Amino acid sequence: MINEELFTTLAARKLAGEATTAELLELDGMLQEYPELRESYQLLQQYFKVSSYHSSADTELALQRTLSRISVPVSNAPVRKMFPWKWVGVAAAAAVLIGIVSFVVLRPKDHPVEMVKLMERQNGKATRASIELADGSKIWLNAESKLSYPEVFDGNTREVYLTGEAFFDIAPNPKKPFIVHFNAGSVHVLGTSFNVRAYENEAVQTSVRTGKVAFIPNRKQGEKPDTIFITPDEKVTLQTIVADIKSNGIVKEITSSEEDKAWTEGRLIFRDETLEDIASELERTFGKKVTFANDAPRYYRLTGAFQDNSLQDIMYYLARSKAFHYTITDSTLLITE
Repeated sequence: MINEELFTTLAARKLAGEATTAELLELDGMLQEYPELRESYQLLQQYFKVSSYHSSADTELALQRTLSRISVPVSNAPVRKMFPWKWVGVAAAAAVLIGIVSFVVLRPKDHPVEMVKLMERQNGKATRASIELADGSKIWLNAESKLSYPEVFDGNTREVYLTGEAFFDIAPNPKKPFIVHFNAGSVHVLGTSFNVRAYENEAVQTSVRTGKVAFIPNRKQGEKPDTIFITPDEKVTLQTIVADIKSNGIVKEITSSEEDKAWTEGRLIFRDETLEDIASELERTFGKKVTFANDAPRYYRLTGAFQDNSLQDIMYYLARSKAFHYTITDSTLLITE
């Protein structure tokens, strides 16, 4: 069961820059154990940023504006009398988070969210989908992926939240930047097409087909985030460990944007990839559980390109290029030496 009070306290202290190392680790543990809390935390981050652009003299005013946007009331008087100004953010963050947790995380699944108004599309394994947003932008959502987005884009930005992989073709609007949030950072664009791969426990990758995007990885509290600009046929890969970012974990390189979006057309392309990584993609694409009876085949490196092929066809050709055996059943794929 989610400890709402503990989560509220830890998240508020982190966003205010006052959390200890132990508290940060405890919060990361809760986010790993309860994935449903991540959407609440991401939303809180979005609104909490408003106060960071104001001086101490009008911090309370900025926070009240933030709270009014999501209809969570909070009393002014106790905040002013009980806390120094730097703690106003903690108190307000707690109030905001209580509202978000109550309405987003702990609400019944069939109860609509009036406050946030986020819609959600979630694909299981072996399922892909296309989505058209209110602004005319088109999104292709890969298997085992989730996209949260508003029914209508209000305000000065267009913001969505992604777990998994999606290809975006964004309708141009210079007055409303489009922002894709994911666990390790965000991508900012005006009007372009690009692919984002942000599955849990995998490296994050962003590549551009047309236009230009800004890739901004998350950083520890107080650190200035990097902004990496990507143009057509360039890709950024970000290695992640838990909720932290390796200091040297960002690589920018030349890529084929057509190959990066090949999955939207039913194509699978593997370039010198381990059989273990290929197996993960095949499990996601075909919905069959993949297991290895021996460790050695996991590290075989293979190359291949397939267009609307069956799993049987793909495994047949892969096994011809590197000697290993496989068995396919209704629900599993077993790979052996």
